[in-house]
Amino acid sequence: MSLIFDCTVLTPEKTMYEGKAEFTVVQLYDGEMGFLPGHIPFIGELGIGEMRVMNQNQIDRMVIEGGIVEFFNNKITILAENVLMKKDLNAAKLQEDLKKLLDTDDEAYSGSFKDIETQKFKARIKVALRP
Repeated sequence: MSLIFDCTVLTPEKTMYEGKAEFTVVQLYDGEMGFLPGHIPFIGELGIGEMRVMNQNQIDRMVIEGGIVEFFNNKITILAENVLMKKDLNAAKLQEDLKKLLDTDDEAYSGSFKDIETQKFKARIKVALRP
């Protein structure tokens, strides 16, 4: 059995990540799930949160915002609504934008929409602040 597996992260627009992994963690809608080589076949609904891909003492981090994860035949495929790579995130700007969102009383930014956007900003900030 191989000690690595293929990892692909896709959005409707493009392939965001393609590589090998020794271990991968994704945020499902109801908690985190980790995958090692040889994992049983799995399909799950993604939530909003951090994804970590570990290979050769390197961790690639990204924010996944909804979608589907499938692990089959030693390959993990993420079909995501939106993906943001850690290298593209600016924590200070994200914190500023979150504050603006929370301070907004606009009816268009109320209720569950505001809650989901707040969750997205918090996940983005968390990943941006990672080493």
